[in-house]
Amino acid sequence: MGASSPPDANLLARLERQEIVTDLSQRALETDDLDQFRRDAAAAVTETLATDYCVLLESLPDGENAVLRQCVGWERDGERTTIEIHPDSQTGRTLRTAEPVVVDDLDTDEGFAAPEFLPDRDVRSSLSVRVGPADDPWGVLGVYAAERRAFSDVDGDFLRRVVTVLESAIENERDRTRRERRFDAIFEDPNVLVGLLEPDGTVVDVNETAMEYVDADREAVTGEPFWALPWMGTDDGIRSVGRQWIERAATGENVDFEVGLGRSGDERAAFEGVCRPVTNDEGAVVSVVVSARDGTVPTDHEPELATLMDNVPGMVYRCRNERGWPMEFVSDACDALTGYDPDTLESGDIEWGSDVMVQADREMVWETVQRETRAEATFSETYRIETADGEIRWVRDYGRGVFDDDGDLVAVEGIIADITERKRLESDLEQYREYTDAILDTIDDVFYVADREGSLQRWNQRLVEVSGYTDAEIASMEPLALFDGDDERAVSDAIREGFETGTATVELALRTKDGTAVPFEFTASRLEDPRGNTVLAGIGRDITDRLERERRLEESERRYRTLAQRFPNGAVGVFDRDLTYTLAEGAELGETLPSADRLEEDRMPDIFPDHTADDLEPLFRAAVEDGETDSVETAFDGRIWRVWATPLRDEDGEIFAGLSFAQDVTERVERKKHLERYETIVEVVNDGVYVVSEDGRFTMVNETYASMLGAAPSDLVGTDAGAVVDDAVLERIAELEAATAAGPIEWPTIEADLQTAGGETLPVEATFEILPTDDSAWHRVGVVRDISERKDRERRLEESERRYRTLVENFPEGAVGLFDETLAYTAVGGQLYDEVGIATDDRVGNSVSDIYPESVLDEIEPYFDAALEGETNAFEIEFYGRHLYAHTLPVRNADDEIFAGMVVVQDVTERREYQRKLEASNERLEQFAYAASHDLQEPLRMVTSYLQLLEQRYGDAFDEDGEEFLAYAVDGAERMREMIDGLLEYSRIETRGDPFEPVDLDAVLEDVLADLRLRIEETDADITTAELPRVAGDPSQLRQVLQNLLSNAITYSGDDPPRIRVGAERRNGEWVLSVTDEGIGIDPEDQDRVFTVFDRLHSREEYAGTGIGLALCERIVERHGGEIWVDSEPGEGATFSFTLPAR
Repeated sequence: MGASSPPDANLLARLERQEIVTDLSQRALETDDLDQFRRDAAAAVTETLATDYCVLLESLPDGENAVLRQCVGWERDGERTTIEIHPDSQTGRTLRTAEPVVVDDLDTDEGFAAPEFLPDRDVRSSLSVRVGPADDPWGVLGVYAAERRAFSDVDGDFLRRVVTVLESAIENERDRTRRERRFDAIFEDPNVLVGLLEPDGTVVDVNETAMEYVDADREAVTGEPFWALPWMGTDDGIRSVGRQWIERAATGENVDFEVGLGRSGDERAAFEGVCRPVTNDEGAVVSVVVSARDGTVPTDHEPELATLMDNVPGMVYRCRNERGWPMEFVSDACDALTGYDPDTLESGDIEWGSDVMVQADREMVWETVQRETRAEATFSETYRIETADGEIRWVRDYGRGVFDDDGDLVAVEGIIADITERKRLESDLEQYREYTDAILDTIDDVFYVADREGSLQRWNQRLVEVSGYTDAEIASMEPLALFDGDDERAVSDAIREGFETGTATVELALRTKDGTAVPFEFTASRLEDPRGNTVLAGIGRDITDRLERERRLEESERRYRTLAQRFPNGAVGVFDRDLTYTLAEGAELGETLPSADRLEEDRMPDIFPDHTADDLEPLFRAAVEDGETDSVETAFDGRIWRVWATPLRDEDGEIFAGLSFAQDVTERVERKKHLERYETIVEVVNDGVYVVSEDGRFTMVNETYASMLGAAPSDLVGTDAGAVVDDAVLERIAELEAATAAGPIEWPTIEADLQTAGGETLPVEATFEILPTDDSAWHRVGVVRDISERKDRERRLEESERRYRTLVENFPEGAVGLFDETLAYTAVGGQLYDEVGIATDDRVGNSVSDIYPESVLDEIEPYFDAALEGETNAFEIEFYGRHLYAHTLPVRNADDEIFAGMVVVQDVTERREYQRKLEASNERLEQFAYAASHDLQEPLRMVTSYLQLLEQRYGDAFDEDGEEFLAYAVDGAERMREMIDGLLEYSRIETRGDPFEPVDLDAVLEDVLADLRLRIEETDADITTAELPRVAGDPSQLRQVLQNLLSNAITYSGDDPPRIRVGAERRNGEWVLSVTDEGIGIDPEDQDRVFTVFDRLHSREEYAGTGIGLALCERIVERHGGEIWVDSEPGEGATFSFTLPAR
């Protein structure tokens, strides 16, 4: 016996959920213990959804707190648990929506925290649904899982359906409570005798008022016949006719009676009473209520009647027996039931039969009342009404007829109760049943439900189709009648196993109506039906085809086993669609492969390690599922196997199994790998490879060697190998072969010239090895490398060294040296060596560390190392009492490879002395310029002052020419002042500048633009800027350069508004900054003049200025170690660029 297959289990799971909802719905209609029902519902939800906890919360009237009513998954103390409902908590959100609220992960979902009632438990995921309507929710039902899981829409729908049933049970309980309160009010009325009886007259209960007229205590009365009680003061009226009253009431009749009773010490009184039957939904009498009142005592019955009607669960009415059922009286419950005021119905404005009762039910109700009341019996009928707001409701009408003296039915009176909710639940139950039946009828297998005796309680249409019996015939069968007598024991054993263990599986034949025995496999699972009975539900599957396949497979296995037993160097296996081996044979089983006992009846993926199974499973599945034949190599237990798989087909061409062959190919694979590696090396290597036999002929050449000779490999194999080299090489090889015959030697590398097919020679170097072959002969294997490029490099290197050596030996006014990677000089020379009296031969071959003192070595060695790394550097050093300026740089060959370094040294002693004198001269010149400009400014100010005084005192005396001459004089003096100031500033560029510091040119440019803001606005200039670098410099002078260039770009913009761009780019270790305009431009012939002091390209009438601005820019840029230039064409604008060292 085994468990159900996965498809069967899934179907049973779906059915189980349907059965759970159906069971809970039925119990919701019947239960009188709401707490137990809630516990059962919570437990069913927890088990079905496989969660850790289930919680039912009841919202309190304040809407801000809730009470924990049910919990599953942990023990709770007996105290009432009240929690606060936060609006953003899961409980708060659930109460505000009709849809299920799902939290996949409380650790990551924002806005959700662990439930307040599970603070000490690890909860990751949850699902919750509101209980009750949105305007008045009762509470929340939720499930919680400790592990993260994704609740599906199906889970949410199941929980919502359980909530619907729970809502019905809660509402039923509320109705029951209201009815009980009403009954208590009536039952405890001190003026009315009330007794509750079984239909046979046995006393269930009587009220205290009735007990005052019975000569016994309550315990003695309960369980006794009503008419046999020791009534006091009676004239035996109850004893003689009481049985008849009860028997008539038990048939559904309302029985009126009068009887005399008296209490101890009182006179007997005449009581008027009635025996009323109480029926269920099917109309069966389930109890009898006896009530009586003292008719001799005047009493105001209105309050009591009002109390009675108010506590009746429905609308009390009396109407005339006419088609429209015109109401003579209705109780106040009319408003709640129909939405109409009682006066509206009693006045006739609204008629019950024509305005409230649904038209489709009117005739049915009329016929029922006329028929059922004919024998003065009560009636009970269900029909629909339409309320004042258009809602359709279901009602149950419990009534009796009122007859006149002629026995004609003249009126009807009774109670009409709202049963809409009950009808909805009944409809849901019916839909669930229809849905379940539809599912069961669509499956290809037999579905059944059986009791402990084997009687079928339920089945699907498939059983009818297979067996040939009708539903009625199956229902009337004896238990196990569908099976042969020989199989009854097996069926009984399977039924017992199913009830004991929960599952069972059995294979046996089902006997059809025409006597055919159909083999079936029956699986079953234990369930509880809606009535609480334990049953077996399961699936029956026709296995005729499977048994036939198994038979054919057994025959095939016998044939294949014979083949497999003779299979050499491997193994043969047969496997089914589940990849389970049904046969395994072969010489390797139990040796390098698992034994046959280990393979047969076990699945391939469970036998072999993961990496082997991963290789084989796609191969095997392709054979049994797709009909493909293929093979794969895989590794197992240190060996390599080639495994083939092919489908096995029956007579109809259907695949029923797969056949596998496995052979150990370890040695073959290894040989193949060695050969592939050898061939790869031989064919891919850049060297030529050949093999020459003892008779001197090529037996193998690779593509590289053949291409060296300008031939194809096939053209060379079999030819004389000596034809491609000269005799000297052949003689050397013969000597080495002779020496090898005497004993092992190490063959040297030989250089030779190969004779190509084109008649040219190719310089090569070759290494050789003598190897034996399988026939004990000797072969010479040669590896040949083309060294023509190397020879060419050596030649060019020699030529380069000769040139460098000539340069070194004749270098004027200095010295030159070549050094290798060890910093040893390979060549030196130059007039400086002669001047300081050092012989060049003393330098060649010696390292700088051997030649120079440590103080010099520490300074120059880093530059020598950097030259060998590809860097060029310049530095100054004092040595031999001279001031030397040195350059170190790499020396490269034709392939741009560094093979040496060079140092070039110049004696700049005299130049430094000249520079010193020049700087002193410049300083004196600057002092002179300052003094001159200072001395010139005094008389200039005096001239300017007297010209102004002359203009002020005698300006009116000048004629037109005089005024013009005076203006020329004033303007000339002003320009003279500007030129003197400019000349003074020009002379102070070097001496009066600030020390260099890090400068943010973006900030400098921002200040310049701020200074030029008015000119920019006046000219409508458009200036775009890119990001500028940080450099080392004098901030004030760099600002002067940018301001001068931008001001000129605005000035010389032409007639259009200025369009100016400021940018920077890094180039060869320095920054190039540029200011580009679209102005009038500069003729290329005049571009050098713009940087000359006082040299102007335009007249003063055209453009103002002193002609010294760009000269100042040039001096400033030169002070910063850069240069400045202009690129321009007339009418095309100009770009002024200058360089600054990068930091």
